[in-house]
Amino acid sequence: MQKITVVLLLAVSAMAAELPFAMQSRASATATPISKAVPKSSSAPAVVPFSIHVPDAVLSDLKYRLAHARLPDELPGAGWDYGMNLGYLKELVAYWRDRFDWRAQERRLNQFPQFKTNIDGLNIHFIHQRSQNPGALPLLLLNGWPSTIDEYSKVIGPLTDPVRYGGRAEDSFDVVIPSMPGFGFSDEPRERGYGTERIAAVWSQLMARLGYTRYGTQGTDIGTGVGTQLAVEDAAHMAGLHLTTCTGGAPTAPAGSETTAYSDLQSTKPQTIGYSLNDSPVGLAAWIVEKFHGWSDHDGDIEKLYTKDQLLTAVTIYWVTNTGTSSAWSYYERRHQAPLSAAKVTVPTGCANFTRRYDRRPSGLSRSGAEMRYNVVRWTDMPHGGHFPALEQPQLWIDDVRAFFHDHR
Repeated sequence: MQKITVVLLLAVSAMAAELPFAMQSRASATATPISKAVPKSSSAPAVVPFSIHVPDAVLSDLKYRLAHARLPDELPGAGWDYGMNLGYLKELVAYWRDRFDWRAQERRLNQFPQFKTNIDGLNIHFIHQRSQNPGALPLLLLNGWPSTIDEYSKVIGPLTDPVRYGGRAEDSFDVVIPSMPGFGFSDEPRERGYGTERIAAVWSQLMARLGYTRYGTQGTDIGTGVGTQLAVEDAAHMAGLHLTTCTGGAPTAPAGSETTAYSDLQSTKPQTIGYSLNDSPVGLAAWIVEKFHGWSDHDGDIEKLYTKDQLLTAVTIYWVTNTGTSSAWSYYERRHQAPLSAAKVTVPTGCANFTRRYDRRPSGLSRSGAEMRYNVVRWTDMPHGGHFPALEQPQLWIDDVRAFFHDHR
């Protein structure tokens, strides 16, 4: 199945002033009006509004595949020990086939302003929700795998309009949430080499294109490594770096840990597993939801944290964009990329230590070890939360982000 054709909605004339590429630096006294239709000869990079709309044929094909899935057997009492639990998968697939409303999720996601722009030869998708409060700090939010832009949907409102959610106006942010190359609604890379360094360069260009001369960055999982590299490359423009894992990249589990098997496969032979992920929605759901179960802080009941709609929104985004394989490529690129600079990050760094990640590392993760790599000015051992903290424990995540950036605006 080829990557779906999505709908690009060009702004009407009244929206022209709202286009992010028309924005100037907050230090600028005036904004230069820019036409919504950028001529091909123009040197101005086009940023166009984007709306998610999956063709009916893609959704019909999905339902057909779900109705005709062939499931494996399971050993008695296996639970989740062998991987994705068969009983829960059957329940989830039945819900996906008969009750899940993708159109409702589209409407929810389309409430957030979304755009596309071409950087480094790829059409990059991103949410750009600006605050109405003067002095809002631009904040770049970088997620990882198997997450999507929806990981941050619960925190966009409190970040951009804190007063409405019981916060202070001075803690306002303009939020930018991109889909990584090969993920979701961004183009997939067309050549080797889209590792951490190259992706960081894309986000640096994106923030500059949006007119931001000073911004903060928050990263988790793959976003941690990319955010770290961005702090090295674009330190002059970064006000602060907030991470959920202060190790310089996705956390590393102990040697021989079963929890890293997926990473070893995606880092070495992503194309092999990719055929299954792109051809079978049930296989894709098993591959992704098992990670949500294993990497989150729920004491055995995944639906204490996530509804079926939330889980299936993430899986469906991967399915309808045909990015199960291309998202796995990023693991290969990062393993085979040239060694990154070991220069210490001088940007002020906040570390939110959510301990129930896949490596289950203890809350005593060494701050002194992190300080060898980062300029750590805030360290928080969280009482709850795992690999997807902005979705799983949004209030803890928001409170720590606000507290850290309060002193770095």
